[in-house]
Amino acid sequence: MTYTATKWNTVEDKEKFTKHFKQFVEKGFPKSMFHKEFYNRMSIMRGHIAHYNQMGFFSTWFSTAEQRAKFLRLWIHTPIYGNPTYTWSDVEEVLCTWLQEHPEYLERERSAHVYRVESLEKAELVRLKAKYE
Repeated sequence: MTYTATKWNTVEDKEKFTKHFKQFVEKGFPKSMFHKEFYNRMSIMRGHIAHYNQMGFFSTWFSTAEQRAKFLRLWIHTPIYGNPTYTWSDVEEVLCTWLQEHPEYLERERSAHVYRVESLEKAELVRLKAKYE
């Protein structure tokens, strides 16, 4: 897809963000890739809010597999509004389509969350058995 430049951003800015977003997701949302420029753009897309600061945003969306899965579902299912001459709706559309074409990223986070919950529950079962048997 060809992006549309805005008054404030170039096509290259949009392409750079798209590439970085994809790498961020592919690599499992590493904190080292969540730099200020990426946060600034991310915090005003797809209905996100700033969450007070960069680390608040990261903590809200990327600190657990459950939160990462919610983040991906938000990007996949939230309607896209705006004119790409004034917004980054074209980027949102490309990334939404990309995430739909790559369900393995959402499945990776869902599976990690299920594994974590099962591990905690099994540990609790062992603890309760030891206490009551």
